[in-house]
Amino acid sequence: MTHDPLRTAPLRDELPSVVFPGIVPIEAPVGWQCYGFPDATTPLVFWQLVLPLGSAHAPQPGLARLSMRSLLRGTRYHSAEEFHTRLESYGATLEVSVGHDWTTVQCVCLRSVMEEVLALVLEMLCEPDLAEEEIAREKQRQEAALREWCQAPEALAYYAMLHALAPGHPYAVPVLGTASALAQLTAEECRRWYDTVRRALPRVMLIGGAITEDDARRWLERFHEGFPEGETASVVLPQLPRDTEPTVVIAPKAAAVQSTLVLGLPAPMPWEDAYAATFVVTAVLGGHFLSRLNRRLREHEGMTYGISAALRIRRAGAFVRIESAVDTEQVARAYRLVAEELQRLQHELIAAEELQRVVRILYGWLLRQMVTPAGVLDFYAAPLLLGLPVEFPHQLFERIRRIQPEELYPVQQRYFRPERLVVGVSGDAERLRQYLAWLAEPRVVSLPCEVNAPLSTL
Repeated sequence: MTHDPLRTAPLRDELPSVVFPGIVPIEAPVGWQCYGFPDATTPLVFWQLVLPLGSAHAPQPGLARLSMRSLLRGTRYHSAEEFHTRLESYGATLEVSVGHDWTTVQCVCLRSVMEEVLALVLEMLCEPDLAEEEIAREKQRQEAALREWCQAPEALAYYAMLHALAPGHPYAVPVLGTASALAQLTAEECRRWYDTVRRALPRVMLIGGAITEDDARRWLERFHEGFPEGETASVVLPQLPRDTEPTVVIAPKAAAVQSTLVLGLPAPMPWEDAYAATFVVTAVLGGHFLSRLNRRLREHEGMTYGISAALRIRRAGAFVRIESAVDTEQVARAYRLVAEELQRLQHELIAAEELQRVVRILYGWLLRQMVTPAGVLDFYAAPLLLGLPVEFPHQLFERIRRIQPEELYPVQQRYFRPERLVVGVSGDAERLRQYLAWLAEPRVVSLPCEVNAPLSTL
């Protein structure tokens, strides 16, 4: 084996010391959770309001995004143009985003105008217009976004992987919806859905930057007054499977020269004992430039510009996502090389030196995340929304700091088994069938931008 200075360079014995910025739980009315992160070094205020329903809970695909994005199309007192003119005059940014699990409203503004911005945002949330003509305009934008989405190889391959991992699951339907469903959505359905979202509990508020705890309490009281009496969200999503077998799903992209490959493996949830070790092993596998997969497929084989692995957490389950783009003729070989690296994890301890490097990389990622108040709030938001304690991130990284190769090995054997890989791939369907038929009978999935695409059901 050739000498590799990147693997043999000396490391300091001690790991970096990281001080976690603390967020402050703030007393809140029933049904609300509020956390603050005061930071006197910035003139800005950052806040997020997270509501517990997303696109996977809506009765029709695309309804959640269409309804929530239509909030930005004006209020009972201001047209869309007037609303955004006033928002821009304050220098504020406002975003409404919908995921499969959550709906988030987030805003950034100067402290000097936060009262004016707060009043405008509350007007949007509490007295939206949701006029039929504005919803029709937003629907046109969403249809265009869906057509664009259907041209993105990475999005299509991920869509195919979700169909392989959990066929029929609401997660397998894009947040943008399907062309068939979008064409049928009405303004009245949007109004009903938004009313459902406004009443859903719990509501989570995160506020950071140039604020005090008194500011946060006052803001929260104003939000509470503007929202109706709520009820705990009752829609429960089916859990993602824990046991899978080789499955191949193709999202067709005619005449594509390359194919994008997304592989999936079931993974533990953050509150399970195996989570910290899975987090680390995923990083060893594909979480940085010198990871095992990137070195093998990019540096040694020259098959791809890059391959990555990341642990994805959803409300209904977790999975490891492995992604790369390769020439279509190389898809089967790329799969085999990934499987070989997983097989290697079944039989070998990860060397202490390699583990130490990966832990340092994870700590570097953590420090970059903590540069701004917005980054701090984002870092805490995901575990809080999953019902984990505010101390969870600190506990996770302290456990990673102390973890040893012997603790990783049982997790390698349980969760990183090549026979559990599911395959989503986008590209020329006929050629992909030919190259992957040896693994499992490929299934071609209808694209959501096709008018006759089938809907996923709960």
